[in-house]
Amino acid sequence: MNTQSTEKTKEAYEAGKIYKSSTICAHADRNSPEYALRQLWEKIELVRKHARPGRLVDLCCATGVHLIELADLSEDAIGVDFSAPFIEKAKADADAAGLQIRFIEGDVRAIPLDSATVTTLYSFSALYLVPDLDKVISEIARVLGPSGRCILDFGNSRSLNTYCVSKYTELPPSFHLPLPKILKMLSQNGLSVVEHRAFQILPLWADRPGWLWPLLHPKWKMFMGKRLGNRMIDEWVSNLPGLKQIAFRHLIVAEKCS
Repeated sequence: MNTQSTEKTKEAYEAGKIYKSSTICAHADRNSPEYALRQLWEKIELVRKHARPGRLVDLCCATGVHLIELADLSEDAIGVDFSAPFIEKAKADADAAGLQIRFIEGDVRAIPLDSATVTTLYSFSALYLVPDLDKVISEIARVLGPSGRCILDFGNSRSLNTYCVSKYTELPPSFHLPLPKILKMLSQNGLSVVEHRAFQILPLWADRPGWLWPLLHPKWKMFMGKRLGNRMIDEWVSNLPGLKQIAFRHLIVAEKCS
């Protein structure tokens, strides 16, 4: 277990300098001019599409904004995150909204829930910041009941975005993995892929290194976020044969084999 990396990441999230409780989570917006909010809407809708009756878990929930938005899906909703300040704000916001949501401080590599008690679990924009992803996948498989589904957001190391992220030394370490290894982990833990969508063929938030400026220009976000039919242009491009293997973000829906 990479304890030193975990503590460094935890410290970065709790210090309130780079990641603040007030801004760590955003609200999904299908019609926003901002690419990230449109993509977030796609993630939320994917959870709604695949949610099963029963316990709903947001893994790495931060301040719980997404779980609050999805609370109508379950009367037994639980958020798990390692940051105490985030969990405190999540509890306060849920109480203010009159929602009975449980928020638990815990390590995603040892999820504080009993085995086979979860029917739907999701995790957005977090798993590629956690070391020992194999332990996380094993834990997800453990807490899911038979035919339970997980909607997971992975970062592909064989991507231009991973190269650009490496230039941001002020950020906590990332633990991107090659897509074949991610898919193998799911299979080894009895999780069968139901749906697989790719995004971010370009690094759509980075501005480093400078020599890549033609591919890092902000106008790419505006263009890639436009919808063509029922998908963003970015998703159409990122899922083309050959390009899917080098897109950064992979949203994978998997089902626990009975």
